[in-house]
Amino acid sequence: MSKENSSISKDVAFGFLPASKGDRIFNLRDLILVQVVIGLSSFGLLTGGYTGNMLDAKHSLAAILFGNAFPMLLIVPITLYFARYGIDTFVGFRSSLGYIGSNIFFFIFLILTLGYISIALFMSGQALAEAANWVGTPAFLSSQTTGAPFFSILLFICAFMVTVGGPVAIQKYTAIAVPAFFVLMFGILAIVIFGKGFTNVADLVPSEPFETSSRSFATALELNIGLGFSWLPYLGQYSRLSKTEGGAFKAGFYSYGIIVCIAALVGALAALVAGSLNPSDWMFSIAGSWGGFIGLILLSVGNVGAAIFLMYSQAVSFKTVFPKKSWMVAMGTTVPTVFLLLSSTFYDAFGSFIAVISFIMAVIGGIVVSDYFFVKRQHISLRDLYDTQGSYTYWKGVNPSSILTVIIGTIVYWVLYNPMTFESSNLFLYTAAGIPTYFVALVTYYCSSKYIFRYEVDMGRSSIQLKEAK
Repeated sequence: MSKENSSISKDVAFGFLPASKGDRIFNLRDLILVQVVIGLSSFGLLTGGYTGNMLDAKHSLAAILFGNAFPMLLIVPITLYFARYGIDTFVGFRSSLGYIGSNIFFFIFLILTLGYISIALFMSGQALAEAANWVGTPAFLSSQTTGAPFFSILLFICAFMVTVGGPVAIQKYTAIAVPAFFVLMFGILAIVIFGKGFTNVADLVPSEPFETSSRSFATALELNIGLGFSWLPYLGQYSRLSKTEGGAFKAGFYSYGIIVCIAALVGALAALVAGSLNPSDWMFSIAGSWGGFIGLILLSVGNVGAAIFLMYSQAVSFKTVFPKKSWMVAMGTTVPTVFLLLSSTFYDAFGSFIAVISFIMAVIGGIVVSDYFFVKRQHISLRDLYDTQGSYTYWKGVNPSSILTVIIGTIVYWVLYNPMTFESSNLFLYTAAGIPTYFVALVTYYCSSKYIFRYEVDMGRSSIQLKEAK
């Protein structure tokens, strides 16, 4: 970055004002580095691990590539919206959800983000506890029962301190975290492929497949689709700081649609080789004694980077909803994560967690893309986005078309697939659930906005233009 663009105004970095040209500090490389740290962390690894537990290497590769890339192709165009206006996710979503509707979605996002932070940090805690065991520390630190929570909470404090510094501090940390994770990823890949032999790895049988291969593939595919859709609410916080719209679009797809597949593929192959979902088990099983120890440290560094990314996303969005609150109060909303770090209960439920995210983000993704590109045709009033009595009030602050779409999208998803019990319909085996739900949401929202709940703002004109027309 050039010196003149190395700083960002506090009202933008720690608040909700639109980013001006001088505040756009991220070029394509910067934005990829900041965004990819979350994808190359625990979420990609765990999703890949679950995939490798159900599928062989060839089918794992197919589920990972399609499951991550295609959902991103469907939602990444919305980055153009955030980059064009320099706005945060929950300011931008007001045009489709309404002012209150966007706030409601924020609280859902807050709960999901707390879960994400806890997963990243608990995986790091497990890794450090395993490393402590290898070093020979006292039982309190080396035990997964006590050591993992202890290290997880300690890393939470470290991540919190970095995030308080805002985008510039985050950018400096990711310059370390991303290379560390790349070394880990390619190191494991090299050991697995060249050490074990590609043919041998390809012949490995998954340890926990379903009763039929089609059921295993559809379930693994849905987990990866869930990971692909899960990036939706995080696209705004950093795309608004992109120097160009094209850079925001490319960085979003390269980060979440392509590079994240590396982590997922590594997770799948490691799970196949080690026969375990625990990344701590992978390291020593694959890389040996010293290699495993180094791998655990690199894993922790990368996951802390993911936690930092998530903390900033949550805090800056909190400032969007409650602009008068201080940055430290906004950061304080991440503190409940500590309760999820006290045991492995939530961490062990990752499969259900990511599937629930899939249905929520598939529905919201269909709504916001439909609204911006097809209903309003990219005609948005920046003034009305910030005027809570403006055009996007709809019905008492909530857009009825969004409510109808959420209801229908939820029914469609749960008819196809139950993310809590993993039970599914026969159609799920051929279509999965997240992608059909996205398209149902997109079409439902468009038809509702145009033919059922018809608001003048959906003609693509702001409240000022409407008043002038009258």
